[in-house]
Amino acid sequence: MKYEKLSREIIEAVGGKDNIISLVHCATRLRFTLKDETLANDEKINHIEGVLSLVKKGGQYQLVIGNYVHDVYLEVVKLADIHEEGDILEAPKKKQGIINSIFGAIIGSVGPLIPPLVAAGLGKCILMVLTLTKVLSTDSQTYYIFNFIFDTTFTFLPVLIAFSAAKQFKCNPYMAAFLGCMLVHPSWAEMVASGKPIQLFGIIPVVAMKYTSTIIPSIMIVWVMSYVERFFNKHIHAMIKNFMAPLLTILIMAPLSFVILAPAMTVISLGISKVIMLFYNQFGMIAIGVSCLLYPWLVSTGMHAALALAGIEMIGKSGFDPFTRTLTLCHNMSQGAASFAIGLKTKNKEFKSTCFSSSLTAFLAGITEPCLYGVTLKLKKPMYACMIGGGVAGLYAGFVGLKAYAFLTPGLFSLPMWMTENNGNNFTNALITIAICVVITFIATLMIGFDDPVEEKETVKKNINNEIKRLASPIEGKLIDLDQVDDETFASEVIGKGIAIMPTSGKVYAPADGVVSATFETKHAIGLTTDTGIELLIHIGIDAVKLGGECFKEIVKKGQRVQKGDLLLEFELDKMAASGVDPTTMVIITNSQDYLEILPVKDKEVHSLDQLLTVI
Repeated sequence: MKYEKLSREIIEAVGGKDNIISLVHCATRLRFTLKDETLANDEKINHIEGVLSLVKKGGQYQLVIGNYVHDVYLEVVKLADIHEEGDILEAPKKKQGIINSIFGAIIGSVGPLIPPLVAAGLGKCILMVLTLTKVLSTDSQTYYIFNFIFDTTFTFLPVLIAFSAAKQFKCNPYMAAFLGCMLVHPSWAEMVASGKPIQLFGIIPVVAMKYTSTIIPSIMIVWVMSYVERFFNKHIHAMIKNFMAPLLTILIMAPLSFVILAPAMTVISLGISKVIMLFYNQFGMIAIGVSCLLYPWLVSTGMHAALALAGIEMIGKSGFDPFTRTLTLCHNMSQGAASFAIGLKTKNKEFKSTCFSSSLTAFLAGITEPCLYGVTLKLKKPMYACMIGGGVAGLYAGFVGLKAYAFLTPGLFSLPMWMTENNGNNFTNALITIAICVVITFIATLMIGFDDPVEEKETVKKNINNEIKRLASPIEGKLIDLDQVDDETFASEVIGKGIAIMPTSGKVYAPADGVVSATFETKHAIGLTTDTGIELLIHIGIDAVKLGGECFKEIVKKGQRVQKGDLLLEFELDKMAASGVDPTTMVIITNSQDYLEILPVKDKEVHSLDQLLTVI
């Protein structure tokens, strides 16, 4: 129940539960796949308290929640009645680029597997520490048992990936898992190990490859299987479909997988790893340094997930990753250091608490979204300090050849991921890399500086006294109570209290002296902070965002000072009506919690600049 209100707001803002195809989550993000992304309201999402940021990438609608994302995920799943099998079997697809489609499928398939991957990696780290400290012998059966237990995730990765991919492609997950198991069957492993030529039907050559620890082959196989399965389910008579469709699917997919799909995709996935290793080997410390320099921006867009796939492949195949985990280490430490420096320097007590808690999360657990979206990206300038600190630390890491030996999110809790018996200096180099990153980022943050968020304490004190303030109407028209508005977010007063107006004119005027605090690309809304401390949102139309700025003309700019009666916006009522958009205009006081009462006038109609609201 703790996250019920937040979850309901999220479901409403993404277009309702019927607009949700699937939902997964990673360490900090809810990752939605939507039927129609245009039904989601970006503005609503960005106004929801508890949502740090919105990222649209790889065909996914991603909401950055923070450390309690799993709890919110469970509440959304319950409220939206999302089942494991997926409620919508054949949802209309939004056209998107091939690259977005590929990354969306891969990231959506791998995302749910991060917990077992991290658990396995951390388990291997614990074993490494126990053997290095001579607490546990590598010859003991205890070591042998736990070693294969923690190897399980990588050994059967094709099976787990196949099961997960089936949810992405809306096909039978157990049939998908069957094909994944086929790739790691002990008999196949024996045939590959024998070194003898393998042929199907005595004439078709089969490439002898091991598929343990692979990702891409399973995803491709399940994608193809989804079409084969749907074809047979559609064309086979209902009386025999239940057993004939699965059988025919296997008879087609098994040879196709071993002869073409699995070998081809393995070559591609190995190729990706080789390209990264070639980049690393050719340019060494420069490659790591430049990549660390740019990495914060990759994380902010969600593109870093593609690099993580290469890291999983490299650790699974070679036992170490010299590239992707180093980038993540430098990023995590720089974000933590920048947030800590800002926390020490800011005068805003509430923001100071946010900085310190976010910094601690980044340092200890390697989770940086609270730092990134709540502190550094929000203030912009500290991002340059993170780039400098991460870049310099990356140069050192590249120079000494730092390697990660487990797939974990780098942080202080996961330091054993840098330990190995064969490379004793590696752990020391990891500590030095962290120290360089933290110190340089910390100093750079203080030197570059930042625009300190205004302390709201004085404003609140001024607002909660008994001073009576009055706001004029920014527009003329018929008054409507907020609870009668056909928009649940406004009707429920989630954003704030106020009044709605059915406009009879397309001109919006400043209702008081103040500063324009917010404008929007779609030009359908404007924010104003009055000289008396009232934070006002004037929102024209319901779902007017879909007009993309058409019908609207913005007269003022963000940061511009205005006087009462100045023209702010113009819009075309006739065109809005022709486009099917409700022109109802909401006048909302977004800092309503700072006042005792917000009372609209009792008139049924108002003219522009007539008295509209009394604020106490």
